[in-house]
Amino acid sequence: TCGIAEAPFLCSRCRSIRFCSASCQRISWPEHRPHCRTQAVSIEGGRPKYVTDETVGSDKCWIGITNADAFPGKDAATATTAKEARQLCAEKGFGGFVEFQGGCYLRAMTAWELRSAARPSPGSRLWLPSAELASACGPGRTIPDFSLVACLPEVQVAGAKAVEKRAAMPEDEMTKLFETSKPVVLTDAQVGWPSREKWTFDWLAEHYGDEELLCSDLAPFFKHHDRGRIQTVVTPMREFVRYILGEPNGLRAVQTSPQHVFYANGWTPFTEHYRLLGDVSDKLYCVQDVIPRGGNSQEFNNMLTKVFLGPAGTVSRLHHDTYATHVWLSQIRGRKQFICYPPTDSDMLHCTVDHECDGRTSLFDPSCPDFVKFPDAARASPYTVIVEEGETVVLPARWWHWAKSLTPSMTLMRNFVNEVNLQEYARIRQHACEVRAQRGRGSSGVVA
Repeated sequence: TCGIAEAPFLCSRCRSIRFCSASCQRISWPEHRPHCRTQAVSIEGGRPKYVTDETVGSDKCWIGITNADAFPGKDAATATTAKEARQLCAEKGFGGFVEFQGGCYLRAMTAWELRSAARPSPGSRLWLPSAELASACGPGRTIPDFSLVACLPEVQVAGAKAVEKRAAMPEDEMTKLFETSKPVVLTDAQVGWPSREKWTFDWLAEHYGDEELLCSDLAPFFKHHDRGRIQTVVTPMREFVRYILGEPNGLRAVQTSPQHVFYANGWTPFTEHYRLLGDVSDKLYCVQDVIPRGGNSQEFNNMLTKVFLGPAGTVSRLHHDTYATHVWLSQIRGRKQFICYPPTDSDMLHCTVDHECDGRTSLFDPSCPDFVKFPDAARASPYTVIVEEGETVVLPARWWHWAKSLTPSMTLMRNFVNEVNLQEYARIRQHACEVRAQRGRGSSGVVA
């Protein structure tokens, strides 16, 4: 290496040597590689790490900032594909490119200059190399380090009731909870799941490192409020894992504030990676779930089961799920606090209604309640519970929930239907189909 003391880049594979920059790491890699492999085995006890010969210091990892461009732009070249644009950037020393309407426009600016000049631009995506963004992080630099808060305290909610925790729940008792609209936490729903031992952040990065994740600093998306406020990026799984673990990464340089951490809350891996379902279950042992499986219905079924990933501090803002579906959320890793409200509190939560699919959202923040701005919320009846690793919270249809990861978190989520909400679900689905058909006829010039 160049010999600079206290260099900011620690090799994330062996953790025994530092580099002054991403380019220094790349230059040093041929010499460091044999030592790194030996050290990695001795430190990790033979456990494979996601950083490989092909990915350490490579130019393969790019971050795409959606609906963004850099102004004023200095177009230096064009390309027809993102792959071609990345190759040209590496050859010519350009700091990134903008993808817009099928073309790629290379910019003769550094990655950090492009990041600093980024502005909202609907339909554009600003692509920046992670390694160059990461070089802006370190002691005395724009971002002092890569670390994020590892553990957060529980939010205290005045007057909140506890959500009951149960084990060995019979299906008929569980159905009665849906009929009476009562939430519950199951402490034993993950018994027998291989994911309890197998799924770590390193394991996901090693096996699904190239998987592109959509990550946002506000979640879920509130379409009536978030345009121009939310930042959404596309990043490979391995880069997001580095971000979560506080290892050198480019995402940290894109983050706008300590409070606005990135959250990957939309990964639906089970259609493309069906074998992953063997590590978990999309049906809890005591929960009736009538969504069809197999055949033509399997893809739709798989889309209802998602994996949420993020560091401590990720927040799901107050909402209830669409189409009157029930939902369960199971903590594979980490702990998460839920603050919930019953459906009868909807009129008190100053909500916005999506009339097409019966979703509701609220800007009221139960972790920092503003009863001057949201006075009716003072009359609502909150429930709170910390869902520990291995536990699963089950929320009946239209239960409001706000959630915050108190540690780095990995959550398996599923929306589902049973005999209790089937008719209501079917009614809303039919209504949504009619609305979309009407909208389609209108946009085609047909009088609605």
